[in-house]
Amino acid sequence: MNKSITLQTSNAFKLLYVIAIFMVIDGHIGSFDYLNFNGFFSYQNYHIALFMFTSGYFLNLNRSYKEFFVRKFTHLIVPLYIWNLLYGILCFILNNYFNFRIGQGLSFYSLFYAPLIDGHQFIFNMASWFLVPLFFVQILCFVCLKSLNKRKNTYKTAGILLFIVALTLSYFVLPYANNNKGNASVVLLLFRCIYFLPIFSFGFVFRHSIEKYDNKVSSCIYFVCIALLLTLVYQLYPNYRHTPSWLNDINVSALVIYFICFLSILFWVRIAKIFSPIISKSKLLQYLSNNTFNLMMHHFVGFMIVKSLLSKCENFDWYRYKTDIWYYFFFDREQYVAWIYIFITIVIALFIGFTYKKI
Repeated sequence: MNKSITLQTSNAFKLLYVIAIFMVIDGHIGSFDYLNFNGFFSYQNYHIALFMFTSGYFLNLNRSYKEFFVRKFTHLIVPLYIWNLLYGILCFILNNYFNFRIGQGLSFYSLFYAPLIDGHQFIFNMASWFLVPLFFVQILCFVCLKSLNKRKNTYKTAGILLFIVALTLSYFVLPYANNNKGNASVVLLLFRCIYFLPIFSFGFVFRHSIEKYDNKVSSCIYFVCIALLLTLVYQLYPNYRHTPSWLNDINVSALVIYFICFLSILFWVRIAKIFSPIISKSKLLQYLSNNTFNLMMHHFVGFMIVKSLLSKCENFDWYRYKTDIWYYFFFDREQYVAWIYIFITIVIALFIGFTYKKI
């Protein structure tokens, strides 16, 4: 049987979801990154990985193969394609009737194939690019772990074995991702899946093998060790970078990527555990945690609506507004306006998700 989840752990991971989705939204606004501690915890090193990690943590092997596949397909792939169609129609209307130049045209490729290998075809929903790799990684890990666990009946051994294999595979394969140059293809999908495999399996291993020891370390020692290790690795690799969505700029070993990623994840897991009592008292945080899919899928539309509200301001660039999704209008005080973007965007994304559920 799966190790049971305590209420405190459940609350901690709910808060972790809220932290992760805030990072995604904040990171897509620009250079503010309020939770990156002056670059020490750069979002792109781990914010999407947090979702993959938690997915591995909560992996339930008690379901049948068919039940697991159907559940994941209906929860990830079906809504992905529904919203891809809707945002495709939105792009078509904006581009053909309002002189926008955002996203691709409607075609078999953009509607059916691009969501699998690209995810950025209609721009507004491009934050959902990781859902397809998540789906395939979940299916692969579920099949492997359930098969390995059949005879030995131990999640610990199966999880560690899968993690070692996934990490080894990534170590040897990811260096070739640069050669793809971020071209949207089955090759990119393959690299994305390989990139996420160790992170997903780490979540599973953390729950079944590491967490009991992790909880015994005092937070003071815990944070000092993470800070020292990250400082060391940043000193050794000062020009470190990688972009998870395209994997076309990897300039260090995969082991360095995962070392930084895992340390950052462990840092935020401990933060979430410390502040977990907050979420049990906050219906708002619980609602945000339960709607991270909607926040991920719809926050770019929220940004566009905020920009529309600001369009009457002086010096607003209408051309960039209609052609560049990354254009954000800030008047004098950028940091304060960024919070306006974040707040209104969250409200709009939640409203879209709420309306979709009701329909």
